[in-house]
Amino acid sequence: GTRTTASVGWPSPVEMLVSTPSVCSVGSQRRFTARRASSKPASERAGRVRDRRSVVSCEYFDWNDVKRSRSRQREKSAAEFAKTENSLVVLPGMHCGRRSVLLSSVTLAGLAGLDTAVPSPALAFIDLPSRLHNRYFLVRHGESLLDTRGIVLSNPSFKYDTTYGLTKLGISQMHLASKKITDEYDGAPSWLYTSNYQRSFQSSLIIREDLGMLFSQLRTEFSGLLDPRKMGDLDYKSQELWKDVWARDLLDPTNTPPPVPASLQPSASVESPRDLFRRALECFTRLESTYYGEDVILVSHQDTLSLFTASVMGTKLTDHHKDWAMELGEVRCLDLSGVPSGKGSENFSPTDLRGEYAVGDRAVNYQNLNKK
Repeated sequence: GTRTTASVGWPSPVEMLVSTPSVCSVGSQRRFTARRASSKPASERAGRVRDRRSVVSCEYFDWNDVKRSRSRQREKSAAEFAKTENSLVVLPGMHCGRRSVLLSSVTLAGLAGLDTAVPSPALAFIDLPSRLHNRYFLVRHGESLLDTRGIVLSNPSFKYDTTYGLTKLGISQMHLASKKITDEYDGAPSWLYTSNYQRSFQSSLIIREDLGMLFSQLRTEFSGLLDPRKMGDLDYKSQELWKDVWARDLLDPTNTPPPVPASLQPSASVESPRDLFRRALECFTRLESTYYGEDVILVSHQDTLSLFTASVMGTKLTDHHKDWAMELGEVRCLDLSGVPSGKGSENFSPTDLRGEYAVGDRAVNYQNLNKK
């Protein structure tokens, strides 16, 4: 076909005088080029090797020929580089051209200087026991009709059943709990979290009103973190059977009550001390990453609160009921923003009482850490 060439850069005035517009079609693009005046015959110019660094060629030809030509050039370039002694591996997904090989050599050279050690996985939860930024008031619900009848009930199907609400004594216990938070601990709670079981929810409503908190400061926990320990086959049976469960807890942190035989997934109907420890990790990680320097109330149930306390204070999970049992309507203050005092303080010695820590950082605070 007819070929016209133009020098890269601005043409000289003489070239502009003898130039004629010519069209170069590349896909849908069209541009005008200038034809260089030359005294050489066309036969000599046709055989001249084209210098790609100094001249741009615009031709009238089939675009498929260009693609085939470039494909052959890439294959040729790959073959030439493969023959060399210091041939490099071409990265996956790159065509085998000179540019690709150069890019791969630079990339591999950069990777060679990097530290290839596998990083340790990030922690999803804070380590307990650990220094805490907030002060927590653990409150066990007041006496309910279940307690007067001596019945165990942890099945979530009955959590909204108002039949098992507070008794008059339970209401009085919650008024006393509110008074204890303000008078004994000088508390000014900003947030109140509660289990959505009726005995806990009704208890939290009384505390909220006594402390003058807004409804927007009351958080009903639907995730199950504050639910009672799942007791499986012991539901609707005597609370005296709890004693057997606590006795077996002393021997094994994975001990569970007897599961429901008819359940499609019996293991999901019961929980062990270790299961409640996982709940504590998630609960305090969420609270610590959300609030700072606040008083937070958690209204929940017996084993849940005793395991939460054991987790925070670093005592044995198997001894949760022996060390941290809670009576109906009892209030417990967990203040680990400084050096703890009182029961359990001998098991907890913070190593860092200043500065910040991010969720996921390791903040190990065991008692033997500073011993020489």
